[in-house]
Amino acid sequence: MAQERRIRITEGEAMEGGIHCPSCGSYTAFGDIIAMGSCRGSVSGDCDVELALHLTVRDT
Repeated sequence: MAQERRIRITEGEAMEGGIHCPSCGSYTAFGDIIAMGSCRGSVSGDCDVELALHLTVRDT
């Protein structure tokens, strides 16, 4: 089974609706992560990580 690690994204890492992949550094929009489950680097074969978004809702 593949190891899963969680990364907390800060405002400095998020760029206009996307992030730089923590593995290969390619920019990927959040919508692409939801649709493909990976970064743009995986399309070209440069990256083999899977990406997912988890939404946390906190009642205040």
